[in-house]
Amino acid sequence: MQMKTMNITSHLKRNFMRSAVVGAAVFASLPSFASEQVLDLYLVRHGQTQWNLDKRLQGATDNVLNETGKRQAAELAQRLAGVSFAQVYSSGLRRALETAAAIGAKTPVTPLSTLNERSFGKFEGIFEDDRSAPLFAEFGRRVSVLDDSLDGGESLQSQADRVKAAVRQITSRHTSGSVAVVAHGGVTPLVLSALLDIPVPEAVARIKQANDEVYMVRIQAGHTPVVWKLVTRSTLEQL
Repeated sequence: MQMKTMNITSHLKRNFMRSAVVGAAVFASLPSFASEQVLDLYLVRHGQTQWNLDKRLQGATDNVLNETGKRQAAELAQRLAGVSFAQVYSSGLRRALETAAAIGAKTPVTPLSTLNERSFGKFEGIFEDDRSAPLFAEFGRRVSVLDDSLDGGESLQSQADRVKAAVRQITSRHTSGSVAVVAHGGVTPLVLSALLDIPVPEAVARIKQANDEVYMVRIQAGHTPVVWKLVTRSTLEQL
C-alpha cells in the first residue's frame, strides 16, 4: 500500500486532489488516532447509470444503476469492507441509494434529500456532446452562475446551501469514527467546499469525481482537514 497526504490549506492552489491510497485494504490502514477525537468522512459517488454511459445530464432525474453501476457498487463494497461505518448517509435518489445499500449492507443507511443532485431545469437530459451542442454550450455558460436556476431548475447557491446544511447535520451527529456519504458528481465538490472553506465556484470547477470514486476527509478538532483519494489499479496514473 502506498499513501500520500497533504495539508489542504497550504497546497490547495497547487494540487488539490493529489492525495491517494492504493490497495484492496483501501483506507483501513491509514494512520489511526485512537486517543483523539477523529471523524473519517468517506465521500462516495454512485455507480454508473445508463444516462452516465450515454453522456446525458442527469441532474435530479431519478435513474437507477445499470449493470456496470451495480458491479461498481459491489466492488466498492468489497474495497471498503475493512472500514467499520457507524452510519451511511445517502442522497434520496435511487442511484445513490442502491450504491449506499451495497456499502452499508450491515450499517444503517439514512437518506437525506439535502444530498440530492441539482435539478438542471431545461437542460435536464441533454447530451454532453455535439448531439445537444447549442444547449450544452448554453449550459456551460450558466451552470456555475450562483443565482441561475437554469429555467425551472435549482440555482447553484441553493444547492450549495442545502449541502452545507447536510454537512453540518452529519458532522454534528458524528464527531468520531467512520461515516460514509453517498451522493453525486455535483454534490461532493460542495461537501468539500463546506468542509475545507473553498469558494463554491472554485470547488465546482476543479473537483471532478468519477462514478464509484471515493475521497476520505479526516476531520480532527484543532487541525486542518486532510483529504485522501482512493486509487485503484485502473487509475494508477493518478499517483
